[in-house]
Amino acid sequence: MSKIHHTLSPTRTRAGFLGLVLVAGLVISPAISASAASVDASGLTATVRNSTATASVTVWPAASRTVEEAGICVRDSSGGNVDFPRSGAVWLSTAGTKLTGSANFAGGSYTYWACVKYDSTWIAAGGQKTFQVAPGYKRENLPIGDLPGWKQIFTEDFDAPVARGSFPGPYANKWVSYDGFPDTSHRGDYDQSIISAHDGVLDLNLHTENGRPLGAAPLPLVDGPGQVYGRYSVRMKSDPLPGYGLGFIMWSDAENWSDGEIDFPEGGLDDVAKGFNHCLGDHPERNCYFMPNATTDYTVWHTYTTEWRPSSIKFFIDGMLVGQTTNNIPYKPLHWVMQVATDGGPKPPESWVNGHLLINWVSIYKYAP
Repeated sequence: MSKIHHTLSPTRTRAGFLGLVLVAGLVISPAISASAASVDASGLTATVRNSTATASVTVWPAASRTVEEAGICVRDSSGGNVDFPRSGAVWLSTAGTKLTGSANFAGGSYTYWACVKYDSTWIAAGGQKTFQVAPGYKRENLPIGDLPGWKQIFTEDFDAPVARGSFPGPYANKWVSYDGFPDTSHRGDYDQSIISAHDGVLDLNLHTENGRPLGAAPLPLVDGPGQVYGRYSVRMKSDPLPGYGLGFIMWSDAENWSDGEIDFPEGGLDDVAKGFNHCLGDHPERNCYFMPNATTDYTVWHTYTTEWRPSSIKFFIDGMLVGQTTNNIPYKPLHWVMQVATDGGPKPPESWVNGHLLINWVSIYKYAP
């Protein structure tokens, strides 16, 4: 994934969300024309296996037509938009068109229904139902306490809910996020309105809005916000989203790339987790270390840990050492940025790509030999 190297910008929030509006338990959409509203649905059903929910429904328009988007909309218990991936330019036949969706969800209760975008207006077809995802599947307890050689200085398990558009909210004293400017590829934007917190996870809903793919880059504030050396752990998973990637990077407090950059995990969200260490000095664009034999994808919960010491950098997945180097070890203050955005490929994500990266907890330690 290509890197972004920006100073933190003033944050902004944007109320509301694209899609349908929930009022008194009903799904409504203002200013719907009679012709656009003439869509019915039946056979709405969902099955859940572990963390994966799969839903289907059949829709019938009053007249066969191509609509801008069609799929199955989903809201979590706090009203956050967590829709199944939708398809664009869908032909709906009066004989009935079956729509399906599948995605990973955090534990909790979800409301879902058939939704259609026609003439720039979202409408609900048929009624609503709910499905449940067991809360225990994702949980690995947040580690609390010091470790040999490490003093714990930051923890977060995202127990306070935050609706989309309201981040950082109750996390404002510990978190900020890149917001309101293009990502490195300039094919997408950082927009913290895609962030929510629910059911014990931080949720980044990656999708395209108004023709621009949206990402986010949460940043934990530690010692304003960086330090020299440290241990950084995150438990996370993601839908496999082509065109989007992540780079959880250690980046210079002085905004000087030659001070060093450590990246783990990094890679396309439909690929595997990789690790890198950039060269110090005159050629920071070069990688002086690349983690070999990467095989772990992002679709299952894993704990990723970077240990940065004066003499080494080590990468761990679920406590197992997967990479290490003793060359070009940074020695100036760096801070951790959880970048999730377009992956720098030859073209932006397709507009239908819509899914979630979930973070269960974060733990940071100070080097204490």
